[in-house]
Amino acid sequence: MEKIPKKWRELPIKEKLSIPEEYFKIDRKEIEKIRKIDDPKKRLIEAARIQYELFKDIHTFLTVWIAGYASDGAIRQYFGSTSNLRNILIKPLKQIKGIDYSWSDVKRNIKIPDEMTEELAEETGIHIGDGNLYKGKDKHECTVYQYGITGNLIDEYIYHTVHIKNLFKSLFNIEPFLSQRKNKNSIDSRIRSKAIISFKNKILGLCFGSKKDIKIPSEILKNNEFMKKCIVGILDTDFNITKYLAISGKIYSMHVAKAMHFSFKKNNIDHVYKDYGNYARFYIQKNAAYKIINEWQMHNPKHLSKIKVFGKFGKFIPFTTTPERLALLDGKIDINELEEISKKRADGKKKASLFSYK
Repeated sequence: MEKIPKKWRELPIKEKLSIPEEYFKIDRKEIEKIRKIDDPKKRLIEAARIQYELFKDIHTFLTVWIAGYASDGAIRQYFGSTSNLRNILIKPLKQIKGIDYSWSDVKRNIKIPDEMTEELAEETGIHIGDGNLYKGKDKHECTVYQYGITGNLIDEYIYHTVHIKNLFKSLFNIEPFLSQRKNKNSIDSRIRSKAIISFKNKILGLCFGSKKDIKIPSEILKNNEFMKKCIVGILDTDFNITKYLAISGKIYSMHVAKAMHFSFKKNNIDHVYKDYGNYARFYIQKNAAYKIINEWQMHNPKHLSKIKVFGKFGKFIPFTTTPERLALLDGKIDINELEEISKKRADGKKKASLFSYK
């Protein structure tokens, strides 16, 4: 149900009371039946019930107009707030200390994890790699709580539409909204939820805005299996597979970098770690990279397709996209076609580089 326009709230009482029937098509007989209830509390409860049954929503102003009142003051008088009225009709979500739920969270039956799991640890790693928490105001001056994960549209479309989508559904009982910006070759998986953002910020300790000082939650740090899955999320989103089939990348949060370095040493992952003060670089050798990919179970097709192509054809083919490599693996194109695509792109990059130098 859309927000009740402000202009409706300023209409004469007779016009306000006609809105439930004229604009929301609520049966006149049902409205009249509700307005004949003597007990004002019961009248408001039934007004809220009928609109929830019809629209899966309960709006303050529509409730009072159905009940025959002109002002939302009636709800405050008898219930204190619309939230208290809603709670009579709708079973509240499981309460977790420190988590704030919005009405939208209740309507969508948002789920909040009550303990750390390998799934949540991996999603936290994805958050550290490509995620961002945002809290601000919309054009109506209402507070917006948003969590988004940004990736490469061409190379990570499948990762977002399958793996990230499934993680969100399993962990939070919500599917993300996908935003595709072809001009920037980016894809965003976004959710708006006060409860989820509260959970990530207040319970997991993940920060808003810049992630320069972001930390891996303590529940993950003290459990080796959780730590592996968290690192998988980070590597899937923020690292690359080199032509030598190594995993390479850098981390700007030194808290995260040092924790990863410690975990790699603890799990006998052969790697090179360089601390540059305000960021760190990792280079994970081929054999160790294979161990992480296969045993720790990475999920991003951007990485896995490179490994599978090498395994099947014995070649690393640069300058190719995830869909192209998957097409090769599925037999939709042959190895010669993909190598020709790679060669043309490499030549194009050389020409562009020479032009830039001149």
